[in-house]
Amino acid sequence: MTDNRITIFVGEFGSGKTELAVNYALALKAKGMDTAIVDIDLVKPYFRTRENRELLERNGVRVVAPEPRLSHADLPVLPHNILEVLSQTNTHVVMDVGGGESAIVLGQLNRHFAQYAYQALLVINTRRPFTSDVQGIIHTLQRIEQVSRLKISGLVSNTNLGPETTLEHVYQGLSIVEQAARQLSLPVNWVVVPEWLAATANSKTPLFVLTPHTHYPWME
Repeated sequence: MTDNRITIFVGEFGSGKTELAVNYALALKAKGMDTAIVDIDLVKPYFRTRENRELLERNGVRVVAPEPRLSHADLPVLPHNILEVLSQTNTHVVMDVGGGESAIVLGQLNRHFAQYAYQALLVINTRRPFTSDVQGIIHTLQRIEQVSRLKISGLVSNTNLGPETTLEHVYQGLSIVEQAARQLSLPVNWVVVPEWLAATANSKTPLFVLTPHTHYPWME
């Protein structure tokens, strides 16, 4: 998990990258590592890492996000202390970055990433329209690389339907992601499985067991 000090999760709306970023940051902290999570997801306020601020900070993870008065504004605002956190060589940094405008904003930091070891991972949910097939995944990766000016180094298969997710969904999605990975000559770093399926999941690809934390308005 810790080969690169900075891990950047990118992905389209509905990919599940925010939930993954939160779980990954909590896992790093549980291993005793100084951990910060940076929120640059500008797509929709309901899906942002900052919504889990209390959970993360209670577990010792620093949350780096725009000022509270701007926390629900759909504006291309970078946290004021982001460069300070990136430069702290003893800190593992997890970044939650959306597609579109969010990835464009990330491009502002490109010259700084050249100084640090980072991995940028594309989180893919094949149950979402833009990444439902191999060509869609490839197009999404190329577009995000272009606007963010980062090189994506691996894929994360995160096919899910929320609480209705089954192992069949997980395996079907992994098959599509693996096909895309072969065409892109990239590894599939993890296949994500929700915690209630972990005991029966079996895959040659490393498993990432995910605990849902984010509360969505339609689940009230």
